[in-house]
Amino acid sequence: MQSNIYKLFILSCFCTCLIQCVPDSGKVLTEVSLAHETQSFQKVINYQSSGNVDSLVSLLNSNDPTIRYLASRAFATIPAEAALPKLHAMLDDPVIKVRSMAAYALGQQRNTDSEQALITGFRQRDTMSVDNEANGAILTALGKISNQSIAAFIASAEGYRQQDTLLVEGQMKSLYQFGLRGISSPEIIQKAVDAIRNPILSDLARLYAAHYLARTQNLNIDKVKFQIAEAFVDEGNPDIKMALATALKHTSDPEILSTLLSQMNLQQDYRVKCNIIGSLTSYEHDLVLPTILEALRSDNIHIARKAADYVATNGTANDASKYRDIAKDSIPTPVKTAIYESVFRQLPHYYEKTKNATRWQVQQAIANESNPYAIAGYLSALGHDPANSKYLMTYADTTTNILVKTAAVEALGTLVAHKDFNAIHQTLARSTRRKILAFIQELMTLNDEGITGAAANIIADPNSQLKPLIDSTDFLKAALTGLKAPQQLESIHAVEKALAHIRGVTKPTLTQATSFKNLDWTKMKEITDKTKAIVKTTRGIFSITFYPIESPESVQNFISLSESDFYDDMFFHRVVPNFVIQTGSPRGDNYGGADYVIHSELGQRSYDEAGYVGMASAGPNTESTQWFVTHSPTPHLNGRYTIFGKVTEGMDVVHNIQVGDRITDIIISHL
Repeated sequence: MQSNIYKLFILSCFCTCLIQCVPDSGKVLTEVSLAHETQSFQKVINYQSSGNVDSLVSLLNSNDPTIRYLASRAFATIPAEAALPKLHAMLDDPVIKVRSMAAYALGQQRNTDSEQALITGFRQRDTMSVDNEANGAILTALGKISNQSIAAFIASAEGYRQQDTLLVEGQMKSLYQFGLRGISSPEIIQKAVDAIRNPILSDLARLYAAHYLARTQNLNIDKVKFQIAEAFVDEGNPDIKMALATALKHTSDPEILSTLLSQMNLQQDYRVKCNIIGSLTSYEHDLVLPTILEALRSDNIHIARKAADYVATNGTANDASKYRDIAKDSIPTPVKTAIYESVFRQLPHYYEKTKNATRWQVQQAIANESNPYAIAGYLSALGHDPANSKYLMTYADTTTNILVKTAAVEALGTLVAHKDFNAIHQTLARSTRRKILAFIQELMTLNDEGITGAAANIIADPNSQLKPLIDSTDFLKAALTGLKAPQQLESIHAVEKALAHIRGVTKPTLTQATSFKNLDWTKMKEITDKTKAIVKTTRGIFSITFYPIESPESVQNFISLSESDFYDDMFFHRVVPNFVIQTGSPRGDNYGGADYVIHSELGQRSYDEAGYVGMASAGPNTESTQWFVTHSPTPHLNGRYTIFGKVTEGMDVVHNIQVGDRITDIIISHL
C-alpha cells in the first residue's frame, strides 16, 4: 500500500512538473564536443568495441561531459546491468545532451528497474524548453520499458505546449514505443489522432503519431476511423500519408474503402499507393479486385509487386485464371513469379487440371530463362505446390549455379511444410519426406553455406515433420565443421537451431562472433564531414553522406570495402517494396560476408526519413558487409540496426533499383 502511494506521489509530481514550470536560474557552461580525431573519443570507442564494461562504467564519472556522453552511448548498444545505477544518476547530469543520452541508453537496456529513475529524472523547472531534449528522451525511454498505467499518464499529460517541439516529439515517440509493445487504449489512440490533425505540431511528432496508428497490432479505431480517413485525404506530407494509409487497415468499413480506392486513383507518391494496397487486405475481396488487377499491370514495379503480395494472401481460387492471364502478359519477371506463387497458394490441391497447366507454364519459363534471380523466383513459386518435389530435387541436383541451387532447396522447404503435403502425397507422404530429407542431407556435404543454411532451416521447421525421420544428428555436426565463423555465422546458427529442434531444446545456444575488425584510427583521420560515397549502379548513381561520429566502425568498414573494390559487380539481392534495397552479399543470395564482423552501433539517430543507410544484421554485433537503404521512414528499426549514412543525392535511383541490378563501382570522395 505504501509503495502504491509513493508511486502515485511520484506520478503526481511528474504531472505537476509538466504544468507548473519555473525557470532554471543556473546555466550550463560545459558542452559535449565530438571529434573522432581526439584521444578521448578514441579511448571510449575502443572500450566499447572491446566490450570493456568496467572501464566504460568508470568513465561515466568523468569530469569531461564528452566522455560521459560517449560512455553513455556505448550502453545503448552494450547490455550491462552494472551500468544502470550510474546511468540513473546521470539523469541529473548538468549537461542536457548527457542526460538525453543516458535516458536513451536506459531505454535501450529495456530494464524495468529504470522506470522510477526516469520518472524522477524528468526536469521540472523549464518554461524555456531548455531541458526538453532530455525530457523528450526520458519519455521515449519510458515507452520502451513501462506499463499501461505510465502509457495512459503520458498520453493524458496536459502540460505540453505545442511550441515545445522536442517534448511533444518525445511524447509521440513514447506512445509509438508503447504501441510496438502492444500497449494501447482509446485515450492513446485519440491522442495520436489529435496530434496528426494538429498542423502546429512538427511533422516529426505527427509522423510518430501516425506510425503509432499504423504499427500497433489489433488496434480498435472504430471511434476515430473517419477522423483518420479525413486526415489521410488532407495530408500533404507523403511520409505521414503512407502511415495513415496503413492505419486504415484496422477497419473494414465500406466508406473507408471508398476513400482508399479514390486515393489509389490519384497521381501521387507510389509509396502511398503501396500502403493503400497493403490496407486493402482488410476489405471485401470482390470490391477491391478490379483495383488489384489494375495494380498488377502498373508501370511502377513496386506497386505491381505489392498487388502480387495482396493476391498471395487474399486471392481466391475463382480468380486464379485472371491471375494466370496477367502472368502471361509482358510484365516484369518479379511480378510474374509472384503471381504464379499466388496461383499455387490459392488453388486447392484437387484443382489438378489448372495446377498442371500452371506448373507447365512455370517450368517452360524456367527453361527459357537465363537470369538466376528470375529462375530463383520461379522456383520459389513452385515451392507452394507440394506436387513439385521431384522437379525441385532434380533441378537442384543438376544446376551449377549456386544461387539457384540454394533457391531450389529453400523452395523444397516451403513445399515439405505445406499444409496440403499429406493430402497430395497421401500414402506416399512419409516416403516422399524421407526422399527430401536424404536429398538435403546429401547436399549438405557440399559444405556450401547457403545450401547448408537453407537445409538446416527446413529441418528446424516443425511444419516440415522431418524430425521423426532423423535417427542421428551426425550429419548436422559434420555440417558445422564445414562452416567458418564469422563469415558463415547465419548458416552456423541455422544448423545449431536444427540440432536444438531435434533434441527438443527450445533455447539453443548459438555461436557468438569473435573475429572483430579493429578500427584503424590513422585511416579515420582521412574521413571528414565532406567524405561521401558515390555509388554507381546499373540504374544510375546515388551518393551517401557518412556519420563517422555516430558509427565509426561501420563507416570505416564500408569505406575500406569500397576502396578495395569489394562491392564492384555485386548484386542487389533483396528489394522489398516501400521498405529497403539490400546488397553486400558476396554470393548474391543474402548469405555470407567477410571473414570478420564489426560491432553494432546503435546511437540516437532514427530511421524517420527515407534514404538512411544501415547495416544488415543477424543479431547484435554480427554486421559485416551487407547494407541497405530505406525507401521511406521505418522507425521500427530504431535502436536495432546501425545507421551509418544517408543518401543525399539520387534517391530516384534507389527507388528504381530491383533485384538483380548491380553496383558497378563505389568511389569514395573526400572533396
